[in-house]
Amino acid sequence: MNSRAIIFGRRLWWPACAVAALIILRGCAYSLVNGDHVNSQQAAKIETGIQTVRQLRFKQSVPLTIKTPNEAEAMMEADLMRDYTDQQLEADAVAGSLTGLYPAGLDLKAASLKLLKSQVAGFYDPHGKEMVLVEGGADLGIWNSAAQFIIQRDVVGEMLLAHELTHALQDQNFGLETSLDKVKDDDDRGLALKSVAEGDATIAGFAYAAGRMDDSTADALADNLKQLPQALATEAPDTPEGLSAPLVFQYSDGVRFVAEAYRRGGWPAVDALYGRPPQSSHQILHPELYFDSTASGPRIELAGYDGVMSGWKKADDDTYGELLLRVILERNLGKQSNEVGLAARWVADRMIILQESRGVNVIWMLAFSDLQTASHFAVVYETLLDRLLGDSTPHRIDTRSNAVLVVIGQGADYFDTLAPAIWNASTIETGGVSARIEPSATSADQ
Repeated sequence: MNSRAIIFGRRLWWPACAVAALIILRGCAYSLVNGDHVNSQQAAKIETGIQTVRQLRFKQSVPLTIKTPNEAEAMMEADLMRDYTDQQLEADAVAGSLTGLYPAGLDLKAASLKLLKSQVAGFYDPHGKEMVLVEGGADLGIWNSAAQFIIQRDVVGEMLLAHELTHALQDQNFGLETSLDKVKDDDDRGLALKSVAEGDATIAGFAYAAGRMDDSTADALADNLKQLPQALATEAPDTPEGLSAPLVFQYSDGVRFVAEAYRRGGWPAVDALYGRPPQSSHQILHPELYFDSTASGPRIELAGYDGVMSGWKKADDDTYGELLLRVILERNLGKQSNEVGLAARWVADRMIILQESRGVNVIWMLAFSDLQTASHFAVVYETLLDRLLGDSTPHRIDTRSNAVLVVIGQGADYFDTLAPAIWNASTIETGGVSARIEPSATSADQ
């Protein structure tokens, strides 16, 4: 799993992040929790109410506990380390800096936990099957600076608990933890599924607090959540975009995607998302690709590097997706650059991170919607890497048809041998059919 999704761990933590509180009235009190005590009568009322709003039923009770920020952070760290070693996290951080996703020298583990501790007000723990609220959650920056919206009563704690109880309903009715395990080696698919879960929970929690659920409620919520990126940037200004963008995405774009499902068929249509989940951030960003098509998205099988890169150990493999590709282009070219639009022509990618005593090597293959876009991206990205890495780190790029091969690190020194081996062994699978990536008349070594 690559670094961008570390903010949630490989398994679904389903945090109720403070950024989602933009929909709540400024100055609300966290009346559901008083110190380390929960208003059990009020909690029971919310548990009953969210089942009515969400049209799902609990199969078993969900314990509610209060944790201090330090205790919550320890739980998050333990979850993270169930699936990673410190060495893996370090390799992912280096790979992120080499590709332009992160600043150089980032302590990925520390940065992820810092962001969570500063912004997460509660979460559903699928391991312990319990609800966790964090002491002082209402005092987090964005809770305090939340904007005036359509809720006119003291419901911050109520909405938070309704949001988290919706995650428990998802877990009990749709087996989300199992679904996430199935896509654990593809964080972009995991991000898409988490966006469904967060969009669903945010809409349901808000609907409970607002006292109604209809298309206009979902639309108003989606419109208001456009403020999230700016709000998080204000409250956590030092957070790398590679961490903040996926966090915000799950709420803002997740709500927009789930709202589209609700418009098309109410809660049953939302339920159906878990049986056939979106496969990429690309589908979340462009909902028509999911709702108006049943075709499976292309997948890249990246191979052929083993024999050439003998002695190097695979530290990780994953997919960046449109969202993270867009972050890379925005970070390095500027948000207003016309080249940022290349990310929207993404159709698939796969990255292999290799580690050895000499450092980290990145092998990254991307596919775009057409040959011209692939060729354009290759030129743009080579220029970006030249400026980012200079002569300090070898890097090479090649294209075949609509695919681009990027090698960063020592492998670029023997690219003329490595690239043909990768092209000849790799495939792009579309609709269950795998095909080799054939050269085109305009393919050339960049």
